[in-house]
Amino acid sequence: MPLLKDNEREQLRQLVKACLLEISKLKIELKKCQTESRDAGKLDTELVNKKNQEIEELKLALEEKDGKISELVGLLDERNKELEELEKIKRHFDALTAKPKKDLTSFQSQVYQLLSMDKCTTQELYEQIRDIGFKELSFDNFNSILRNLERKGYFKAFKENEITFWQKIEN
Repeated sequence: MPLLKDNEREQLRQLVKACLLEISKLKIELKKCQTESRDAGKLDTELVNKKNQEIEELKLALEEKDGKISELVGLLDERNKELEELEKIKRHFDALTAKPKKDLTSFQSQVYQLLSMDKCTTQELYEQIRDIGFKELSFDNFNSILRNLERKGYFKAFKENEITFWQKIEN
């Protein structure tokens, strides 16, 4: 192998120096990029942690609001039940204090006003009137009131499978 000339050697040495310099620059850039990447990773982790914390806080706030909503819904339901009960009492009061219907006694008219429009057995109607407050009314007296109301055209009696049902007629 022929010996390199000084001139070529010098060029080769300068080329190696340039390559080493370029490698050093690239190493510095690589370290810089790695540092930035780590810092960015730390920032990303911090951001993710912050977002997770915010999400948890929002979840807690929503759970608290859901609890309050449930509590308010419960109160609203309770108030609605009270209103229904008061409406029922008002209907009963109006029925009890209303002017008697034509050709009925005051008591017959009250019984007629208080009973529901549904098709019911004698026992069911009797339970309805006792629940309203007529505790002293006997079953036989109630049955005779129903027969009088039927005779005067306010109720209709019919049998199904040997059971007597009563239907209120709107007058």
